[in-house]
Amino acid sequence: MEQPFSSKCVSTLHQLDLGQHTLFLMSDHSMDLLANDEHAPFLADNVLRLDSDETYRLYISLHEHFKQHRTVSAKAVS
Repeated sequence: MEQPFSSKCVSTLHQLDLGQHTLFLMSDHSMDLLANDEHAPFLADNVLRLDSDETYRLYISLHEHFKQHRTVSAKAVS
């Protein structure tokens, strides 16, 4: 889905190198995930952009997943 053009200035707040990918957390609460692939001819071929709503849903999903994982792990250790 194509993102609408915005005239506001968006900057990178944090850059996290994940090895084969780099995650950029942006000032508008969006995320860009860029594949570190020097063979991709165009940036659009190796980037995934999540808007602020998608970023929030991803965060909540990951938080719930890892919270459940920690609960299961804690019970297994006890």
